[in-house]
Amino acid sequence: MVDSALKMTIDQRFHVPRTPLAVVAVGDGMEALLIRAILESLGAAVTLHLPGTPQDFLEVLAQGESAPRYIVVSGHGDRGGFLFGDYDRRIDTTMLVEGSLPADAIASRVRLPGKVVISTACETGAEAFGAAFTRGKVAAYVAPSGSPEGAIVPLFVHCLFHQLLQRKAPLDAALRRAQAIDGEARMFVRYGAAEKGR
Repeated sequence: MVDSALKMTIDQRFHVPRTPLAVVAVGDGMEALLIRAILESLGAAVTLHLPGTPQDFLEVLAQGESAPRYIVVSGHGDRGGFLFGDYDRRIDTTMLVEGSLPADAIASRVRLPGKVVISTACETGAEAFGAAFTRGKVAAYVAPSGSPEGAIVPLFVHCLFHQLLQRKAPLDAALRRAQAIDGEARMFVRYGAAEKGR
């Protein structure tokens, strides 16, 4: 039997443990850098992924057990999905539809068993995205069903992770607190099985 301490990252074994998280910057990285700073201020050890192409993003979504428990996808979205925009013709963009990565393009690629994925991209809280991520065995997928004002996103992330990391609240309780900060924060919806014993 493998000692559970050996499975922990070095940051988790510190005297004051730091929770490993990942931030994935899709497109504009400014919001991702702000979210990274917020999470680090709350005691997280953050890995910043900077996928340069849609295929790179799909690789992040397919990392399986090696991914940290929490993954924040920071980017822009529309009704079509995660916004990637235009690329040189040498880059494979066959999975994009008018510059956006739709749910059906990621549905067969997501492999994040037991992980919690939070998307800040507008409209990626649509049912099709919830189904795509839950099919990939995530414990939960949280994303805005509409288009919240940009300034509310870092506030929502801060409140959510303050509850998760500092208060050690269960995800559903943390989400309720974060949704309560503002009417726009209520756009963030959760997909995945309900927490056991909560």
